[in-house]
Amino acid sequence: MSTKVKAGSALEVVRAHMEAEDRQDLEATLATFTEDCYYRVPGLGIELRGKAEIRRWYADLFAAIPDFRNSDEHYWEAEGQVFYGAYMEGTHLGTWHGWASTGRSFRSAMLVRIPIAPDGLMEAEIVYNDSADVFMQLGILPRQGSSQERIMQGLHRLRRRLPALR
Repeated sequence: MSTKVKAGSALEVVRAHMEAEDRQDLEATLATFTEDCYYRVPGLGIELRGKAEIRRWYADLFAAIPDFRNSDEHYWEAEGQVFYGAYMEGTHLGTWHGWASTGRSFRSAMLVRIPIAPDGLMEAEIVYNDSADVFMQLGILPRQGSSQERIMQGLHRLRRRLPALR
């Protein structure tokens, strides 16, 4: 099933994209991308090319975080791009990016840069966020200053001293 987005202003296209993400409407989310598109999350080393790869990413995200949403949105348009600042929120209820469900919720700031293609649709979505913040809230990484963090630091120091563990 193909959903078509009529390219309006760049801001209208990006708002339609973010609203589709919030509804977890995969077809409407993908319809905001131009045909030759890409998606990146540099902090996680994610580099996707084309709608098929981007579809898999969103399908996995929506399955793992069924209440995924953006909040406190702000938009800026500049020189063929839209910048989007917001918080991403949700509850980790399924395997996501290789991590088993934690059942915990998160809320973390992000900035997204969206180049606009000549056809008026999104050429790319490049998401900048503090992945460590998300992973700490989910319990995947220990919180700063916690006893778990101190144990991890101690194990790291021990590993550095013992050549056989390197």
